[in-house]
Amino acid sequence: MRTTEESTPVPDPALGEYAAMGSVALTDTERWPTLDADGLARVDAWRARPDAPVWVHATGDRLETADLAVLEQVARLRQEPTEPAWVAELVARVHATVPRWRRAAREGRSGPTTPLGDLPTTSRADLADVAAHVPLDVPLDRVLEGSSSGHTGAALNVPLHPVSVAADLVLLQHLVASAGADWRADPARLGLVNLVDQRASFTYVSAMTAFGRPAGSPAPVMARVNLNRSVWRADGDRERYLTAADPQVISTSTLPLLRLLDLARDGLDLHPVAVVNGATDLPPAVRDAVRATWGCPVIDLYGLRETGPIAASIDGDGHVVVPRRVWVEVLDDQGRPVPDGHRGEVVVTVDENPYLPLLRYRTGDTAALVRDHRGTVLVGLEGRAPVRFLAADGSWHSSIDATQVLQAYGLAGWELLQDAHGTVRLTALPLAGVPVDPTAAGDAIGRWLDRPVRVDVVTDPSAFGTGKPRRFRSDAALGQEDR
Repeated sequence: MRTTEESTPVPDPALGEYAAMGSVALTDTERWPTLDADGLARVDAWRARPDAPVWVHATGDRLETADLAVLEQVARLRQEPTEPAWVAELVARVHATVPRWRRAAREGRSGPTTPLGDLPTTSRADLADVAAHVPLDVPLDRVLEGSSSGHTGAALNVPLHPVSVAADLVLLQHLVASAGADWRADPARLGLVNLVDQRASFTYVSAMTAFGRPAGSPAPVMARVNLNRSVWRADGDRERYLTAADPQVISTSTLPLLRLLDLARDGLDLHPVAVVNGATDLPPAVRDAVRATWGCPVIDLYGLRETGPIAASIDGDGHVVVPRRVWVEVLDDQGRPVPDGHRGEVVVTVDENPYLPLLRYRTGDTAALVRDHRGTVLVGLEGRAPVRFLAADGSWHSSIDATQVLQAYGLAGWELLQDAHGTVRLTALPLAGVPVDPTAAGDAIGRWLDRPVRVDVVTDPSAFGTGKPRRFRSDAALGQEDR
């Protein structure tokens, strides 16, 4: 495994959490309690290749033997066309165990028998006090921490359970099979690569012990890999590593996928059985390019860190709600259900993560809901879209990098705009009561783009307008050719 002695520079001093192996606490046997010596050796072989990048993190699925039996039951879940019985059971349970809903019951605002449609909605702002949403009767000895950047720039820490995280892999296997692809573990290849393309990112190698496979078959290995050249030790290492890995499934988002397509056009020889897009909208042209390049299905997976997967599109014709304990409503601005086929905000009730059951959680995304032979389908889903900013040297930079920098400087919210001439303006919302220097954040963005940045400081979130905030916009692409 690479160590900090071989690390690449952290791109900004505020991003210390991305220092290579700066937070390693567990041993490999603690990361994968069910993995035998041969499995651990396979993981280490992919970590230690001479052409591997400098790994930033070390992580495992933390699954125990009893968890694998639970995941076998997860694989048999099916979507239900009408409100399933578990929804009423969840309403009753959270009113008995979750602080927020226990308080509502004491105050007479709702109770264990209140119909779901009569309950108030929950928003991301409510989760700022995440402890109020964690059941009191759930042991906390297995909590994993996830983070979500959100749409306003304020980071959200989400408590996760190893089983609910692993259930996403079970779902991914189901979706790949539903798309007609054959995803069987191949010891010579990485089973999955999660690709990003940004200056700083958590990268690691792991084993997928939850992967469904015949008894006695080895668990496939996966890796989270950053395509950015700065994290590779030598020219050509990126291409050599990915060629050797030849990942069976590529999980990514639109901008890294575009970079990977460029590499394929330059000769990178990959043979994925499926590509999975998440976190950003998938333009039809990108879907078509993947099919033309690799001849494999593209799965557009929609979800949030706090909710987990919600819906997936295999053919580009709507997003089908996944076969999980997920119930979807579409509401108007006043929180009232809209008729099927009419656009509104996607609101989800989820009972997947034992640490964070959610009732009527507003996603901030919009769609129309229809029901057909596939089940419940979100049509015309408008989620998050990637934004690219033009640097002074003519290169394009992803807004993901800006998110990391601006969060690192402690801003609670922001809006970063670039006009058609390249001029950049940052509207910054400091967190009340926390000493933050928005000018330093603006200077960091200036270094990132090598451009001067005008900084406007606001103290009221309403300055960003109503509805779903869009943190980034760049008009510099107008009249420019993206190379």
